[in-house]
Amino acid sequence: MINLNIQEEDYFFDPINSIDNERILELRLALDYYQELFEKGRKSNIVEVGNVLGFYGHIEHFCIDKFATIPDISPAGEVHNIDAIDYNYHGKDVISISTIEHIGLDDYGNKEANDGLDAITALNKIKEESDSYFITFGTNHNKTLDKYIVDNIDQYKWHGWCRTDLNKWEYTKQDMSVWEKVHDTPFKYANGIILLTSEE
Repeated sequence: MINLNIQEEDYFFDPINSIDNERILELRLALDYYQELFEKGRKSNIVEVGNVLGFYGHIEHFCIDKFATIPDISPAGEVHNIDAIDYNYHGKDVISISTIEHIGLDDYGNKEANDGLDAITALNKIKEESDSYFITFGTNHNKTLDKYIVDNIDQYKWHGWCRTDLNKWEYTKQDMSVWEKVHDTPFKYANGIILLTSEE
């Protein structure tokens, strides 16, 4: 069971891009889920969409990232340049941190951008095929994805957090106001976080 109401003393602070941004919370949530999968003996079923955990020393799993290249790839991990919309998620436990909102946009030099529509394709594929999934993202980066989820909100198990200070987040459960939080306003980076999960 993932602890959703994380206290400040349990945030994941790390000098590698986990200070003064949303990752202090996202990584703590994700690593709790990661540990839970390990304890269930499902390590070999884990697939991470987006190369994130490897930078924090967690590399004992399969990872796909269409745009990961050396030196961006953590030297300790194995990352495969596979598009998230092409991967077969059957029998997999999916973890994705701050990645899905970039899919289908022109981020990372994507020359096949389609206003974020590919993010919806990837999300639906993960939701329909995987054994379990854990997906976090900041609100109002991929407005096409956000609108799609909000319009179909009854189809998702989701949770939200709102940023209340530089390094403080409030768990807001399913309060729809989190979807209105805007990147870089009032704090730099994400000001709202969404977790989509198949877990209770």
